[in-house]
Amino acid sequence: MNQKNHSKINYPIDINMLYFAGKLLQEQGNFNWVPGWLVGTLGLNVCAVGITVAQQCIVHFNSQEKNSNSDTTEIGVDVLWCSQQEALENNNVPCHVFDCPVRQRVLERCDKPGQEVTCFPMAGKKGFLMACGEGLLLNSFPVTEILKATTHVIECSLETGQRAGKAASYFLPSEDMAQIWSEMLAGLSHDLRTPLACIKGYVTTLLREDVTWAPDAQKEFLNIIVEETDHIEVLINNLLDSSTFSWKGAIELKKEAVLLPQIVNKVLKDPSYRSKNNQFSVFFPPGFPLVEADPIRIEQVLRNLVDNAVKYSLDNTPIVINGEFNDEEIVISVADEGIGIGDEHLNQLFEKFFRVNNGTKEHQKGMGLGLPLARQILFSHGGRIWAKSELQQGTTFYFTLPMSPQPAKTELNCHPLGD
Repeated sequence: MNQKNHSKINYPIDINMLYFAGKLLQEQGNFNWVPGWLVGTLGLNVCAVGITVAQQCIVHFNSQEKNSNSDTTEIGVDVLWCSQQEALENNNVPCHVFDCPVRQRVLERCDKPGQEVTCFPMAGKKGFLMACGEGLLLNSFPVTEILKATTHVIECSLETGQRAGKAASYFLPSEDMAQIWSEMLAGLSHDLRTPLACIKGYVTTLLREDVTWAPDAQKEFLNIIVEETDHIEVLINNLLDSSTFSWKGAIELKKEAVLLPQIVNKVLKDPSYRSKNNQFSVFFPPGFPLVEADPIRIEQVLRNLVDNAVKYSLDNTPIVINGEFNDEEIVISVADEGIGIGDEHLNQLFEKFFRVNNGTKEHQKGMGLGLPLARQILFSHGGRIWAKSELQQGTTFYFTLPMSPQPAKTELNCHPLGD
């Protein structure tokens, strides 16, 4: 290579790109670090990387703001221009669509006026890379080429993962799968053993020949058997639903006009939620609207959130379910005063098989499928879910459902639900 060719190469950037490609291979489908790397390396103001998973686009953001951390959100692919195109034959051409919802969020995070935004879609509707910065920087030949190359490298890493049978999935944790399945089966065994033992106990009691049970006692025993059988059915349905959305990516919905306070009250009638003597309170404002939703699926979501709140709460502490609404969506929250969740675990809550480990066996029970299933159900409705928590203070889960075009109103006053 002669001296003239040497002068055309920017060695620091070239070396950084090699390390970037190596880290992509090492991370095996984790892209939340990519925006921060590009912001720091190229001097961008804001960067976003979107990866398409089923019917949602998982978008990771980062910016130059002080104390800024990478954060992630989900956007339905049906509202993304780049995912609606039948073909992107020339994905080297940047996209400048102004009404893109990701572009609007990038501009909201931008702390400098007059910044430009450009986006590079990946072929095959796999995702995109979006950059925000000064026009002279974004439109300069080296930066444009680096962004194109980076988009291509990410696209290739996704294709490589798929060919290797390790498709980048937001729902799968990056741990050793043999260990995960071992722990999942142990959790399933525990969760099934408890209701089965209860059923066997009551059936054995009813079959005793030395005792004659009164009709009321027989009815009570049979009702308990039915409830425990329903519990087993929920566990199995969670497992089957989880398996389905892993490959299908969508959940079939049967929508109708739903009154959420009624579903909440139905869920809280489950006697298993009284095991720790939690004090349940439900608050919905007057005129809370009906929403178009699948009542069975939304009941699954609420059961999973209440079950999670009971499991990780302390004895005799309150659990509060609150409903709010605005012109665009309704927001439901389930709050407990339990052990809480560390910041390092909040982003993992909705991964399959993930369970918060606080060092005690009690809080490791379960398969870790309830929250991922709730997440996918809400995505299928066009809603979202997230959590806020502080260690030893408690956790609050929030989820939304889109408001119906002309929601009907019902008169419902705020009320506490006691034991």
